[in-house]
Amino acid sequence: MAKIKSPLRLLKKHSKTLYAALAVLYIINVNMNFARRAEVSESHRGLAHYLGGTNCSIDPLAEIVSASPNATKTLLASYPGSGKRFTWQVIDGLTNHITADDWNYSKQLENSPLTVKTSWPHDQGVWSWDKQMDQVILLIRNPRWAIPSFHALRHELNYASTYESSWLRIGFEWRDANFDVEIDKWVEYIDFWMQGGIPKGETEAHDRCKFSEIDCNPKTIIDFDVFYNDDPSLAFFKLAEVLDTTTNVELIAAAARVCVLDHVFDKKELHNAHRDENGSKRKDFRFTSVQLAVIQTKVTELKVKYQLPPWNENVVAINLVISLTNSIAEIAAEQTFEEMMEVYELSPSAVLH
Repeated sequence: MAKIKSPLRLLKKHSKTLYAALAVLYIINVNMNFARRAEVSESHRGLAHYLGGTNCSIDPLAEIVSASPNATKTLLASYPGSGKRFTWQVIDGLTNHITADDWNYSKQLENSPLTVKTSWPHDQGVWSWDKQMDQVILLIRNPRWAIPSFHALRHELNYASTYESSWLRIGFEWRDANFDVEIDKWVEYIDFWMQGGIPKGETEAHDRCKFSEIDCNPKTIIDFDVFYNDDPSLAFFKLAEVLDTTTNVELIAAAARVCVLDHVFDKKELHNAHRDENGSKRKDFRFTSVQLAVIQTKVTELKVKYQLPPWNENVVAINLVISLTNSIAEIAAEQTFEEMMEVYELSPSAVLH
């Protein structure tokens, strides 16, 4: 993997220059006929407006329109708490199509949606789109953040004003009661999609993947920890590239796509609803050093698995390994910190009391 790490170091060192260069190259590659696409954009898009140059408007973000009958439709799959809300808002702005949800709270499944977001096969998700979807984008997140974010989603509408009834107290109880189960579910979720829809312990793909006219092998992996940024990242360009090369799907003009990302990121109410200065923050939900060691072991085992043949020549697996490597480094640093805190009897629970 040495050949992969080297460009990553260069990317971090010269990130602004490289991002700018990537943006220019991307626009040239995917928008060779810029004038024609701009004209199509203006005549067919009602909401996420291209305003010329690199300008755009996302007020409102997208409209309720059915996908073209011949359009390739995308399933956005992730373990719950992995950043689907922000990601589907960006997709809405890029495509001008409202994303449907697997539980159909948005009532969009009957409108032939271009994109559906789901946590299936996790028990917080449900296969409800029958044969409507054609391809998969797998959204992943460091489990150190995905698991507590999943918990926060379960309680975000019911924040309390006192510690006795607070998210923090419930958070520690939920953490300790569900930790072992959820870290295993996080691993199993990634394995399921990486292997084309094969459940744990099975040798064949799930019947949903076999008989629902969908390719359950992800077209790409989006690392939310990289993607969630107001600056365009490689993750953003990967997402845009997959959508841009999807059959019969029209995106906003390439010059305005970074603008859409910026606007969605800045408009917090689109993806951070019901949370304010009194709500949960990243530092609030801490793990013990023992739990962090378990997370690190699980992530490392997953990384080793997808480094080995035949995965070592699979582009999606290579990208997964890069993301897992970054997660491992972050988890290890936090584990060292928690070990130090525990020496001084400042465990996560004690600190937050």
